[in-house]
Amino acid sequence: MKSVPIENGNHLKINIDGNVNNPKIIFSNSLGTDVRMWETQINILKENFCIVRYDTRGHGDSSPVEGPYSFEILENDVITIMDNLNIDKAHFIGLSIGGMTSLGLSLKYPNRFNKIICCAARADNPPPYIDSWNQRISVIEEKGTAGVVEGSIDRWYSEEFRTDHNNNNIINLSKEMIKNTSSNGYIGCAHALKTLNYLKDLSTINKDMLYIAGEKDMGAPALAMEEMSHLTANSKYVCIPGAAHILNIEASDIFNKTILEFLN
Repeated sequence: MKSVPIENGNHLKINIDGNVNNPKIIFSNSLGTDVRMWETQINILKENFCIVRYDTRGHGDSSPVEGPYSFEILENDVITIMDNLNIDKAHFIGLSIGGMTSLGLSLKYPNRFNKIICCAARADNPPPYIDSWNQRISVIEEKGTAGVVEGSIDRWYSEEFRTDHNNNNIINLSKEMIKNTSSNGYIGCAHALKTLNYLKDLSTINKDMLYIAGEKDMGAPALAMEEMSHLTANSKYVCIPGAAHILNIEASDIFNKTILEFLN
């Protein structure tokens, strides 16, 4: 693992897999996870790509920077990582808040990215979602991130996946990642999510963009993501049947096939 310095003596933790001379792919995690959420993607990509994963500020082994955060801050963290690693241009894959970060990057730094994959993400945050973030902030202020573990797992995976005992290790890892997220990190990102407002700008994106939705995702509904694709020129849209929010894990075979076809 490598550390990249950010403001006030803080740092972001980074994992690099594959040959550094190959085309780069940057992976951006969902809220309440860390770089381990992408393990099922590493082996299929590392032969032909250099994979850069990072823990979002306040998550995993990155510094628990005090918030609130903004999407501008989260996007600048990606550019800081790229500059530190001398990466001029890369592909980008983000899920949930990582997918929302991908939208801002495609709008503000189009020349730094090749193909962009936005997964399980919204482009706006209507009042019911803002209310849900306020509720989660209140829970974490009282109980820490342990207070949102069970609710997160219910949202992240379909009931069929959660109740299959073959997936117990994945569920346990997911719970561990949530608990390992600092309260600063979760609340900081929640404040950013409350301000999400990229929907009106999607028509100005001019990048090769792939949107991937989960059929059973309640947080980033498939219909909302399909509409995002309609608004984005040169974009493609895929909905994975039966999958909920963390679709790269729940439906890893379909997800991997989909991203390989798009990247190659």
